[in-house]
Amino acid sequence: MIVPPKDIKQNFKSNGGTSIMVEAFEIIQAKMVETESDIVAVDTNKVLVFIVHESKTIYLWRGKSAGISEKLMGTRVAAKLSHKYQNYRIRPISEGSEPAAFLHLIGNPLK
Repeated sequence: MIVPPKDIKQNFKSNGGTSIMVEAFEIIQAKMVETESDIVAVDTNKVLVFIVHESKTIYLWRGKSAGISEKLMGTRVAAKLSHKYQNYRIRPISEGSEPAAFLHLIGNPLK
């Protein structure tokens, strides 16, 4: 069973003078770990989950070199979060095919 942390930290990211609430998680060794920083390093070896409350979107980003167990757990985490946030949609993203809204969210183009 996948259980998100009870006290989810609310991160705020500034985009052009406005602030949007974003929660970020990393899947590490098939476990969901809340990001403690306001900056999330997007890395080809990672699976990341972002909850953007403004757009009611759960982004599931999977790096090309991430392990299969992390990718599977990321899918399960996103599904579990969609039960908690019932009006949110899941947007799975593979590295290399990121939509403009996601690139804007993370604040820089991926390398």
